[in-house]
Amino acid sequence: MKQTVIGLSGHIDHGKTALVKALTGVNTDNLTEEQKRGMTIDIGFAFLDNNITLIDVPGHEKFVKNMMAGVSAVDVALLVVAADDGVMPQTREHFEILNLLDIPLGVVVINKIDLADNDWLELVELDIGELLQGSFMEDAPILKVSAETGEGVDQLKTTLLDLCNKVPEKYDRGIFRLHVDRVFSMKGYGTVVTGTVNSGSLKIGDTVELLPGSVKSRVRGLQSHGKEVQQVETGDRAAINLQGLEIIQVERGSQIAEIGYLQSINQMGVTLQLLDSAQKPITQNQRIRIHLGTQEVMARVALTGGKTLQPGDECPALLRLEQPMVAARGDKFIIRSFSPVITIGGGIVMEVLIEEKWKIVKEKLQNLYDSPKSDHLIHLVQGEGSKPITPEKLQYRLGISKEQIRELVEETKELFWLTHKQGKWLLTQNQWKNLKNSIQEFLRQYHKIHPMNAGAQKEEVRQNLGCENLILEALLQSMLDEKSISQKGELYLDSEFSITLNSDDDSLQNNILNQLDQEGFTSSTIAQLSVKTGNTKEKLMQVLSVAEQQGKLLRIDGNLMFTQKNFTMLKEKVNNFFSNNPEMTVSEFKELAKTSRKYAVPLLEYFDKKKITYREGNTRKLVR
Repeated sequence: MKQTVIGLSGHIDHGKTALVKALTGVNTDNLTEEQKRGMTIDIGFAFLDNNITLIDVPGHEKFVKNMMAGVSAVDVALLVVAADDGVMPQTREHFEILNLLDIPLGVVVINKIDLADNDWLELVELDIGELLQGSFMEDAPILKVSAETGEGVDQLKTTLLDLCNKVPEKYDRGIFRLHVDRVFSMKGYGTVVTGTVNSGSLKIGDTVELLPGSVKSRVRGLQSHGKEVQQVETGDRAAINLQGLEIIQVERGSQIAEIGYLQSINQMGVTLQLLDSAQKPITQNQRIRIHLGTQEVMARVALTGGKTLQPGDECPALLRLEQPMVAARGDKFIIRSFSPVITIGGGIVMEVLIEEKWKIVKEKLQNLYDSPKSDHLIHLVQGEGSKPITPEKLQYRLGISKEQIRELVEETKELFWLTHKQGKWLLTQNQWKNLKNSIQEFLRQYHKIHPMNAGAQKEEVRQNLGCENLILEALLQSMLDEKSISQKGELYLDSEFSITLNSDDDSLQNNILNQLDQEGFTSSTIAQLSVKTGNTKEKLMQVLSVAEQQGKLLRIDGNLMFTQKNFTMLKEKVNNFFSNNPEMTVSEFKELAKTSRKYAVPLLEYFDKKKITYREGNTRKLVR
């Protein structure tokens, strides 16, 4: 049978601890101060049977923080109301917390029936019915019990056992996760943490991560319900003995998790809900308390739409946390006002990796909030734009296992994995299309601005798109395959673009190329060509730049110019030379090129750069 956690809640002195003792024989008030004051201060634990844990939480308003640590992982809510008091302030606050956390099942116990007559009990029951109306406990059984005399205790136990058999399966993220509710040290063992397994499973020998702090530790031993076990699973109460972890490194509110899926965050995007009973709205930048799992953190609220959130309403918001918190998409939380410290609402986490400026974040959160839950992953992925999300980042983004991510992607036709060389990213089809459209539009605009340039350098395209190099390579290759763009050497251009020279410029270009052809490898400079042709240097540079982009001209060091035709012939001579010789001197190269040292040395360096030859001492050898 799967394990189940029942959480008791209710106003102070309504008999929760006495009820646990009546059910189990265990007094959960084991702190000296609790026994001295006759009041529960911290959460206590007892076992109804081998698979059912009872968690007793404090009822005093000063200890609601501890109460929430206790009810953060319960399956069945047991709301206790004293017959002689009826519904009291903490009864309402505890019930609102249970309702916000979406606990699946519940039962109400009217305790201390030995202190009230039947007429009064009827009034108390009507008051409870009014409290539960429209909630998850609207149809919950209401049992009359006296922990003092034992009346109704057996019926309560039977009801609880029956409810535990009806608890639905918990949502399992496929990764191990546990909110720490207790920490202690055992002689001979070291640090032990306890909590309810939120998801996944854990076995002895596994390595886990303590968060916040990202401290790695190995599981030395496991217990559940007081017995040593080899493995714990979702829903189990667990005591974990962690190797090499000092007790000062962990506290209530810490989380133990599988490595690589959860991390500390300083802000999170959420859906925020304000209770109908809240006495005033939440305002922009208001300071509030966030209770998530067993952790409490102060935060400032940034509302995405308007300056206030009215009682009974909900909206997307950004919570700027004052201390690191560990949260995952889909986590539920409770909010309490800073002062007075009362419960005012709750919410659910929508986004945990927030890196952009507020204007962009606000738009993204609003889009997530407005879209169906089934489309959230598409919005999360597409929102990355020109910086597609990696599998590693996606794991932190979603907080679910690799297998669950794979299944989600396979179920969504709009999503696909892009792999290129050592890189892998998740994109939407629309995101991929938009990226290619951006490149296409950039090239078209580039050609308008630079009509005499054959195309743009790869780095110019990358900077305009704002993406990493591997992504750009994959995009460009895809566009080349589709023939939507072309490539000339190291330049990229729109497939429909070509440089068009007017007849005079075309004639000038042909004349210069003919002259450079005849000059071989002792070519004229721009200044000399300007004198010979009677054209300005600027005009010649424009015409020759086009020739270079068209692959007709080779320019070295910006000044030396040779025709591509001559260079191809020289390259062939060099290859033929090495067919019969193991190495070549500068003098031998000068002879092949029919040129002087002034031109030979830069030409040889160009051959080296193009990996045709390489230098060894004072000679060149052929790259094989």
